[in-house]
Amino acid sequence: MILHTVNKSVFNCNTLNECLLTTARNDGVLLLEDGVYGALETAHPTEIHEVSWYVLKEDLLARGLSEGQCREGITVVDYAGFVELTEQYKSVCSWF
Repeated sequence: MILHTVNKSVFNCNTLNECLLTTARNDGVLLLEDGVYGALETAHPTEIHEVSWYVLKEDLLARGLSEGQCREGITVVDYAGFVELTEQYKSVCSWF
């Protein structure tokens, strides 16, 4: 079980797609910084990936986005939730 963190926007980088090529069923993907754009309803990946999806609330708000703009199935977490995720998963892989 790996928590993958992605901080690049899907609108100008392929980082999220590259990350998804390596994920397994029990992995999690946390979208943070500009990576939060990948949580938007209009930016979802075309393939279904059986991972748990998370987005950092503070980074959504910092970009003028709201939880309501996120696609279904994404869990919004705050910084405390981010810490809990790092404890829940065996390791963290950061995608830059």
